Amino acid sequence: MDFLQSLALLGRRWVFFVAALLLAAIVTAGIFYTVKPQYQATSDLLVVPPAIPTTQTAGNFVNDYGNLNTVASIVSYRENSQQVATQLKAIGIDNYAVTTDPTGAVPELIVTVTASSPLLAFSQDKWLTQDVGSYLLHMQSGANPDTFVSARLLAGAARATRDDKSRIRVVVAAGVVLVFLAVSLTFLYDSLMRRRKQSPERERKASEPRLDEPNLESETPRTADGRVSNRAAAQYGRRTGTESVSRSVASSGLASTSAYLREDS
Repeated sequence: MDFLQSLALLGRRWVFFVAALLLAAIVTAGIFYTVKPQYQATSDLLVVPPAIPTTQTAGNFVNDYGNLNTVASIVSYRENSQQVATQLKAIGIDNYAVTTDPTGAVPELIVTVTASSPLLAFSQDKWLTQDVGSYLLHMQSGANPDTFVSARLLAGAARATRDDKSRIRVVVAAGVVLVFLAVSLTFLYDSLMRRRKQSPERERKASEPRLDEPNLESETPRTADGRVSNRAAAQYGRRTGTESVSRSVASSGLASTSAYLREDS
């Protein structure tokens, strides 16, 4: 079935198709209101070098990296590792990300937390921001504090914003599936209606007598008192006589053959 035939079928069954689409729209709307919106909080941290000249930072191996973007990448990798993710999930933070500046121009750490409520997203973002700073300091334990590379808060999350991207993705996916289901049900409905329409016609054709098997009873002429006429009986006798003669010839041939074999023996 090509595209034009499919359109013609949908046009022929447009009442059922429109009803199925309306049902799909109602279910999609129900999914949209069932799926809870998410809230997102974001903070930006800048990795800054120590306030003293680099010639006086001996003893702090972090300064040996020479590039603060590298330090930011190390922190980001650690915070997004499976081990840390498992630890954070145990305390309720299961949807977060710690990334670096995508352009690489600034040694920046971007902390993003997504939660089911704005208050929860804000509090988790604040906690994770402090954890990033604490880990950066932990990396430099044992060194002179004056040589520390630190994380300075550029823009803290003042409030959590509503994020409907995941919600919209779920609704769009459900809508596509439901529309496809509506089209499939329309095709199925059309097939069932065609079969239902063809069934009485098939039964009528099956009940009609075949041309090669005439109804002798209906064709047999009868007299006024209901008896079969002599002419009809003669015709019926001719029809059946051929078969009986054939059977008689076959049986007599077998009998003659049997007698000949007995005489010969």
